Amino acid sequence: MKNRRQSIRAVAQYGATVTIGEARFLINNISSEGIGVVVEGPDTFFLGQRIEAIHFPKENQDMILKGIVSHLSKTDRGYLCGIRFVFSGTGDFAFVEGLARKYQEGVQPPALDSSSDRKDAPK
Repeated sequence: MKNRRQSIRAVAQYGATVTIGEARFLINNISSEGIGVVVEGPDTFFLGQRIEAIHFPKENQDMILKGIVSHLSKTDRGYLCGIRFVFSGTGDFAFVEGLARKYQEGVQPPALDSSSDRKDAPK
């Protein structure tokens, strides 16, 4: 099967998370096209599911993006869910591109610091 990915995936380290719905998910990888998150099982999300809000902690506010589930697979870390971003503006793309670039360079993005005091999912 041909790899259709156009952008380079950066492996997430540092225990960075995002919030989707009421749950926090560990980021496995990120690119300018999408994000891979570790989920508990194959039924956490389903292929083609629209995700209306992926919350990225960003200083004193959230950066919220939309996406579509495009991949589900079992890995040695659990199950991996790939979500392709659906951008609503150039600011969204610039935000994600900046995060992916920081991960590619091995720099921990402060916006995704897992030591944040933010404990609850957004209401």
